[in-house]
Amino acid sequence: MSKAKTGLGLIGTGNIGQMHLLGIAALREAGLVNVEIAALCDIDKESLNRTADLYEVNRIYDDYNDLINDENVDLVYVCTPTSKHIDIVKAAAKAHKDVFCEKPLAHSCPQARELLAVAKSEDIKAGVGLVLRFDPFLLYAKKLIETKDFGRPMQASIRDDQRFPVDYGFYTQWRGDKSIAGGGTLIEHSIHDIDLLRWFFGDITSVYAKIGFFSEREVEDQASLLMTHKDGAVSTLVSIWHQVDRQNERSIEFFFENGFITIRLETENRWLEYHLQNMLPVRINVHEANIALLEYLGVHSKNIAPEALDALTTVGTERFPAQSYSFIKAIQADEDPSPNFLDAIAAHNVVDAAYESANKNRVIDLL
Repeated sequence: MSKAKTGLGLIGTGNIGQMHLLGIAALREAGLVNVEIAALCDIDKESLNRTADLYEVNRIYDDYNDLINDENVDLVYVCTPTSKHIDIVKAAAKAHKDVFCEKPLAHSCPQARELLAVAKSEDIKAGVGLVLRFDPFLLYAKKLIETKDFGRPMQASIRDDQRFPVDYGFYTQWRGDKSIAGGGTLIEHSIHDIDLLRWFFGDITSVYAKIGFFSEREVEDQASLLMTHKDGAVSTLVSIWHQVDRQNERSIEFFFENGFITIRLETENRWLEYHLQNMLPVRINVHEANIALLEYLGVHSKNIAPEALDALTTVGTERFPAQSYSFIKAIQADEDPSPNFLDAIAAHNVVDAAYESANKNRVIDLL
């Protein structure tokens, strides 16, 4: 970038947009990124004006094209409902603005591939909001697997459940509308889990799935997947949207020939425990896991200021600040961000296969 400070424009000031703005502001205040929240856009004028006042942003728009074409905006964050992603990402790419787009990238894998093609043809850099890749406990697990003798992977299991994100907390009605969301708990929520399983166990070669519609809405609220990975390991995913008054809870288990890792990512209970052959189980706390996150981000944990540490490890309910730190630093260094549109496409490919499997009641081969 030619400017000393990167101008960031964010489209969509709803729940996920607010989370990103909170994280970006914390990073900026801590001196971790040289970025300005230059412009905001939303069709909801009340939300837009309230957010602009909160973050002291003067340039506000109700048309995303106006934000994209603002000369003060170098980088575009797309935090709208899924159905809007395609048009906005294409417009940003054609304006030669680098893009961060929230997950799911699109309604289907062909649509996601179309966005990648546009990003490549316009030579822009594009990241995607697969935020689990910045969870400290998952990064600690990756480091464990790389440094200790767990042996070959055998089995992975994830149970991911969440209160149905309609009429609850800060969520809105659109997640129950298939024409906007593209689907339910599988694509809207557990695309994170599919990306995670690929990240740990490699490409998925086949999937068998069942989905359910217990709430009688247009989108599925239950999905059960059995997947085979390229090296022979098997993974299972149970994804549920329910009516119980509890927040997002995720239970993860990785089995290997010589060891086992279990991770709990729950509202009030987050930890990792691993058990290697001929050793006692080891429990990892938040502090130890955060060191793995800082190392992954290339931040020296011994020299980091308290406010910078807080920004990366405690601000918000998920590690959105760490994700934005990684993305913005990559853009400013003219490097490809990770995760990117290719990662999103790989996850979308599995999601599409899972829907096809559920419709046809058979195994779908991917490779």
